[in-house]
Amino acid sequence: MQHAAAGEELVPFDSDDTDDEDSPSPASTLQSQGHSAMYEDGPCGGGGGGVKDMATETTSSEEEQEFPTVAPPSSSSSATVTPCGGRGGSLHRHMDQDIIEVDGRAMRRSSRGSFTRASLDDLLSIDPEAYQSSVWLGTEDGCIHVYQSSDNIRNRKNSMKMQHSASILCILYLDNKVFVSLANGEVIVYQREAGSFWDPQSSQTLLLATPLGPVTRMVPVGGKLWCGAQNRILILDTDRLVQEHGFQVGSDVTRCVTSMVIYGQGVWLALQGSAQVRLYHTHTWESLTEVDVAPAVHKMLAGSDAIIRQHKAACLRITALLACSDLLWIGTSAGVVLTLPIPVVSSGTVAGTLRSPLTPTGSAHGHTGHVRFLTAIELPGGFHLNLPPPPPEGAGNQSQSGVGGVIDGATGGRRVSAHVQPKANELLVISGGDGYEDFRLTNSSVAETVGRDDSTNHLLLWRV
Repeated sequence: MQHAAAGEELVPFDSDDTDDEDSPSPASTLQSQGHSAMYEDGPCGGGGGGVKDMATETTSSEEEQEFPTVAPPSSSSSATVTPCGGRGGSLHRHMDQDIIEVDGRAMRRSSRGSFTRASLDDLLSIDPEAYQSSVWLGTEDGCIHVYQSSDNIRNRKNSMKMQHSASILCILYLDNKVFVSLANGEVIVYQREAGSFWDPQSSQTLLLATPLGPVTRMVPVGGKLWCGAQNRILILDTDRLVQEHGFQVGSDVTRCVTSMVIYGQGVWLALQGSAQVRLYHTHTWESLTEVDVAPAVHKMLAGSDAIIRQHKAACLRITALLACSDLLWIGTSAGVVLTLPIPVVSSGTVAGTLRSPLTPTGSAHGHTGHVRFLTAIELPGGFHLNLPPPPPEGAGNQSQSGVGGVIDGATGGRRVSAHVQPKANELLVISGGDGYEDFRLTNSSVAETVGRDDSTNHLLLWRV
């Protein structure tokens, strides 16, 4: 049984669900192939791109049984029938279009079975699937699967599938384009025309790097695209699709960029095998400061077993970065999650002008193994966060304050939970990693639980 601090929740994200045997899902594909990348874009790709506005509403596959099925008319341009199931009014189906009107409301059924509601003129003239969010999944064998966000990917085929000659390292959406970096050094750019779904044939290949030093990270910065290849940052003009600048990070060409995030006018990045996080100016490309996280991590590991502490210290490195709410969240290979107040970077900021030293602070709650990722989501207004209650008074893992939680690390079963009303624009920061560890406990406190659930994947949640 694991314990979470105030505003935290621990959730194992191992899945015991089985996929549909007749229609393999990306879950099974990614489990068998290891590496994966994920991309999600909003309506119209999130970038506009000159596409006309259209207010639509998409109904998922689970809701399809609510709508009657109408046989195509044989000779007239439309047919009128009476819906079954107690739904009054008339229904029209238009010739050669999967469009029906129910009580004056127009709906179009896509080839994938979901319904999109909009005005009749829009549905007749524009492909509704172009206005649905899509999710891109990349695999280690070089395959990209594209799904509609309204689909249940466990029993739906992908909308689009592209096979590449090398592993997919990362996928990024920017300015109505999707950038895909491959392990052979190429970056593939997919585009789409206004009012159309993504076209797998409409792509362009950019040779930005080499197989020995491919693009491992991409971040949009001020309308440009920063690409990390080995220990260099390549700055790409996304309109002309040409590299317009580049600079070196450190002197060791064997250390590639593994993490990179932007906040304000600063870009934070970490190199492979390094315990230092570096800050660069978005406009001048100048190195502003470096922060060593080793002292803060060693402090958090002070109560650990001596052998474990020595092992984690010897191979310490930064594994994940996240910037939100004026804080830089840092995940480490030791399982320690750190936070660092982000200094203000202006157009006139130069090296040596930032407050020094910048000191990160460790969280008492972390992972037994590596921190695999850090991400954040904004809680919508009125959303009730369902957190387990704090442990009983006097328990060894007592929450510091507020609402804590207890989650079974093996099954995900939870005890009686409490509803927490979040504040406006409240964020939920999530870390994923191997096992769970409370760094406030001493060796004697954890003697009975050492090794238990250390390899079970856990999520830690913080309210920010």
